[in-house]
Amino acid sequence: MAEAALLLVTIKIGIAVGAETLHYARSVAKLSENMTLIRNDLQLIRAFIKETERRALTDGVTETWTGQVRRLAYDMEDIVDQFMYVVGKHHQKGSWWSYVKKIVKKPQYLFTLGEIATGLKKINRALTHLKQKNYASQQQLYLPGHDYSISDDELVGFDKNRKILMGSLNLENSKFEIIALWGMGGIGKSTLVSNVFRTEASNFEFHAWVSVSQSYKLDDIWRRMLKEIYSKDKKEFDAEKMTCRELQDELKELLKIRQYLIILDDVWTAEDLRKIKEVLVDAKMGSRIILTTRSEEVASIAHDGCRIKVEPLEEEDAWRLFCRKAFPSTENHVCPLALQECGKSIVERCDGLPLALVAIGSLLSLKAQNVADWKLCDAQLISDLHKNENPSRVEKILNLSYKYLPDYLKSCFLYCTMFPEDHMIHRKRLIRLWVAQGFVEQIGNCSLEDVVEGYLTQLVQRSMLHVVERNSFNRIR
Repeated sequence: MAEAALLLVTIKIGIAVGAETLHYARSVAKLSENMTLIRNDLQLIRAFIKETERRALTDGVTETWTGQVRRLAYDMEDIVDQFMYVVGKHHQKGSWWSYVKKIVKKPQYLFTLGEIATGLKKINRALTHLKQKNYASQQQLYLPGHDYSISDDELVGFDKNRKILMGSLNLENSKFEIIALWGMGGIGKSTLVSNVFRTEASNFEFHAWVSVSQSYKLDDIWRRMLKEIYSKDKKEFDAEKMTCRELQDELKELLKIRQYLIILDDVWTAEDLRKIKEVLVDAKMGSRIILTTRSEEVASIAHDGCRIKVEPLEEEDAWRLFCRKAFPSTENHVCPLALQECGKSIVERCDGLPLALVAIGSLLSLKAQNVADWKLCDAQLISDLHKNENPSRVEKILNLSYKYLPDYLKSCFLYCTMFPEDHMIHRKRLIRLWVAQGFVEQIGNCSLEDVVEGYLTQLVQRSMLHVVERNSFNRIR
């Protein structure tokens, strides 16, 4: 995160000091010069952080140091915003000021140029102090611990479980059933359910998919259920102002006379399930609840015949999935003979977890197909997996994918972590936000929109972002 903060502030400084408007006063020109010097120092620190990250060196002291760097970057960004706003106000005409208004929020309290100069001096003193500290380690980035998803084309080795799940939705059985899929994170539970849900949901009068997560609010869960149910009927409905009791009553009234299919994705505790299913009444019409969970205790709520344990992939299926991602353009996704030994070593470290295989395969698909590059990646993977930190194997492999992102993609990817867990981000909104934050640099005659579309495509190709929906032209929605 410190690297991302440094990247953002150096971009903003570059925009600020590059403006033609800075030549209107000597005092402003001096501030511009000071900011340029600070920018150079920040770029050196960022290079140091990148190198220690590449070498996978870490300790508690460095975590403290990078925390100080991050806070300094945030302070510097505040000063740059003040500077750009104050200078821009004097030149409100032209494209530069129009651009500034997009990437800078109006400060709550406007500084004078003198106060900005004082702030820069404080930053410079703090920066000098940080540069004097010579540490050889850097904090690791880990992604939030929830059940990541993979896409349908990665549904390899799931045939048996898919048949069981399809059979449990047999409408000839009018009993109310709870079906539970359980297994570790990244093993493909949500992907399997999603695949079946898309083909079978229309057989039920009402259907809804709700992601529960660890920090859910009960009224939000019920509100989302209602919205999904009513959206299928294209009925105007405002659930935002309804109380928890009103939501509960509305859902019970709707579901007591209908056949429904409700997906509860990522349920963490049996108590969570008990609270949520208060509204899911048994109308004796063959309704189904499908839940995914990591907890065997939660899964035990379902009857014996309705519990599906999702296991890691067998060796052959794991290799097939890896090759599909590592060699997407090769006929039949065949791995070259020279890379097979190293490739199978990498696959073995993924423990049959589909998401891990997809992430590492996507990463290697962007590298040269030579043994040296693959062995370097394997060595880095060994180093990361042998660390005694909390994150799971899947998260460590995803972390490796992050390390290999180009700089311009790292800041875009990290910005996505500002959204809540399981939040669906619309393409157009995300693109506008990336542009407004100054993450996108002009390339030749291409528009910023075209450049940022390319960024998004690259993150998807690297399996760092999961596409939920595409339009009829196969474009991300």
